[in-house]
Amino acid sequence: MRRRVAVTVSAIAIVAGIVTAVASIVGRDPYAAFRQRTEQPIPGALGYSLEPPPAEARPELSPDDVESRYPAGGGEVQIAFASVRDTLEERSIGTGWVLFARGVCLRNVKGELVSDARGPDAPNLECTDATIWVLAVDPRTAEPLIALTAYDPSGTWTPELVGRAP
Repeated sequence: MRRRVAVTVSAIAIVAGIVTAVASIVGRDPYAAFRQRTEQPIPGALGYSLEPPPAEARPELSPDDVESRYPAGGGEVQIAFASVRDTLEERSIGTGWVLFARGVCLRNVKGELVSDARGPDAPNLECTDATIWVLAVDPRTAEPLIALTAYDPSGTWTPELVGRAP
């Protein structure tokens, strides 16, 4: 009788251990370090901020998949898994991979390139690292959710990620 109880208890312990191990593997987020940790305004983006993504949100694409689809042309790229919020309209744009690229030329205003070329140093058409191109994409399809321009003259702004100390 004691042996039967001991075998039963051992079997239950083994099954419980297996269930716990499987649950921890299945529920594990391989990109947890990329998750946005706090609500954080995007500097110079006129009312847009990052928010932590929902706890249950899991991206299907890796950060490398997204970066390779949207290369920044040599600029420094940072990436976060976050929700983007329009604070002026009080609405969420959605949760996805958010890329931040510095040193990317964003000459998109009509006449901007011509105006620079007529300036005192016409050959100097360099872009500034203070300008940040922000692109949020769907974490399953990599389709764009929103593209923004941000501005950080200090050059120190970065997304506040779980995997990075404050």
